[in-house]
Amino acid sequence: MEPSTIAYRFLMKRLLGLLLAALSTLNIAQAERVIWLGAEFPPMAIHRGPHANQGYINALYDYLRQALPEYQFSEQILPWSRAMHLASQGGPYCLIAAFKTPERETYLRFTSPYGYLMPLGLVIHQDKTGDLTPYLNQAGQVELDRLLANPELRPGLANHRSYGAQIDQFLRQAHDAGRDSLTRIYQGDSTRALFDMLDHKRIDYGFGYPNEIVYYSQNHQHLRFYPIAGGDALLPGRFSCTRSPETDRVFAALEGLLHDQAHRQIFRSSYERWLPADLRQRYAQQLRQLPPNAH
Repeated sequence: MEPSTIAYRFLMKRLLGLLLAALSTLNIAQAERVIWLGAEFPPMAIHRGPHANQGYINALYDYLRQALPEYQFSEQILPWSRAMHLASQGGPYCLIAAFKTPERETYLRFTSPYGYLMPLGLVIHQDKTGDLTPYLNQAGQVELDRLLANPELRPGLANHRSYGAQIDQFLRQAHDAGRDSLTRIYQGDSTRALFDMLDHKRIDYGFGYPNEIVYYSQNHQHLRFYPIAGGDALLPGRFSCTRSPETDRVFAALEGLLHDQAHRQIFRSSYERWLPADLRQRYAQQLRQLPPNAH
């Protein structure tokens, strides 16, 4: 074989290798970039401390990164009010923690549920339980509309956080009627701040999930949890993305993933990890009562 032929073949192999490397680099560069907006919401989303990455939102984010490698995912952890502001401006943003509300639907689109959460309840310091007694029904549940009508008892809320359709409606009605005395928390770890305020009796009651009570119980041993009358329905958790063109493809991909079963066990095992033991059986029963198409 002529030396020139050998040199030619070597050169062509070299050029082919460089071309394949360039195409690989180009594919990586062209991967659609999606920023997942989140906040520190332990134990749902835990980004620091000894239990970092052990929340159900952390588990779902890891699952999505593996299930959709064609997208370049990154996380941006912010105060929740800032995260919602960014989402409202549009752009390549998606979220795991945002509940579906009419206001949010103006700038976010929501997938089918990826799982269901137990509803929030009312949280109060044990020294204040006597003040709550007149507002309990026979089942020991808080009648929130009557409680909110008492301006002497001060509720605390996390700003820009949805508490589910029923509680949000009661809070909105109380606000519109000018008969609320709300204290709003704007800092990142709003639940911790609200529980601190309850401990120091700067507010009289707040709202929290059952798993938040478990997570914070070591440092807040004097808080008590009460279910809210009429608010025992499970809350659907959904992925959401902005209505910007940048998220068209990833939103469709997320919806497609939900037809598979893989995400369900990932969500449920990481969610139940922080659920009070006495509520797990009730949670399983409520899941079984959901319509078949809700799973």
